[in-house]
Amino acid sequence: LAAVSDVFVENYLPGKLAEMGLGYEDIKKIAPHIVYCSITGYGQTGPMFQRRGYDSIAAAVSGLMHITGHKDGEPVRSGVAMTDLATGLYTYGAIMAGLLQRYKTGKGLHIDCNLLSSQVACLTHVAANYLNCKIEGKRWGTAHGSVVPYQAFKTKDGYIVVGAGNDQQFGTVCKILDLPELSKDSRYKTNKLRVQNRKELIEILSTRFSEKTTIKWLQLFEGSGVPYGPINSMQQVFSDPQV
Repeated sequence: LAAVSDVFVENYLPGKLAEMGLGYEDIKKIAPHIVYCSITGYGQTGPMFQRRGYDSIAAAVSGLMHITGHKDGEPVRSGVAMTDLATGLYTYGAIMAGLLQRYKTGKGLHIDCNLLSSQVACLTHVAANYLNCKIEGKRWGTAHGSVVPYQAFKTKDGYIVVGAGNDQQFGTVCKILDLPELSKDSRYKTNKLRVQNRKELIEILSTRFSEKTTIKWLQLFEGSGVPYGPINSMQQVFSDPQV
């Protein structure tokens, strides 16, 4: 089967298939062209390589749970298995790159994909902040650590998420909320200042958002140029014409 196949994918503990005569070195002798991909919890080497891996465990070890949840609450798991999904996407990309290499060289290769390294790679700016500046990651709930306002707000009957990615968008948000004076307030003129004065600003915005229904706010934000959207239930998601 390997001799006529392009890709071999397995997710056994490291070394198990080799014990059965189906490791990469074994398959390579029969099919030197094969793109052999191993998917594990922690990779083929290192002190944890023999541990079994599950999404939630890798999310914990990788630090994802440390930065997920309410600011003053416990670490939480994401609503779906994001670590599994990310690993699958990285695996897909690696296999496609492996096939491209084989097309150019005629040789296959062994790809090592694992949950831990995939999720660490997905930490993006949180990891970069720590590696470059030693800034520890935090939980922010629906908010963003370095952009304000960029979070969910409770409305009269639900929630809306609004993101003011620049000063112009913040000014537009203030106009829509009928709070134009906020954009001129010396405490909130720039994003840096808004981050510094987050607590006071969010309290003001939250009070205003609570005065109208979600539908009303969606109507007011329509066409404004500000990114926004409701927090939808599954019923709302699958009845949305855009979906």
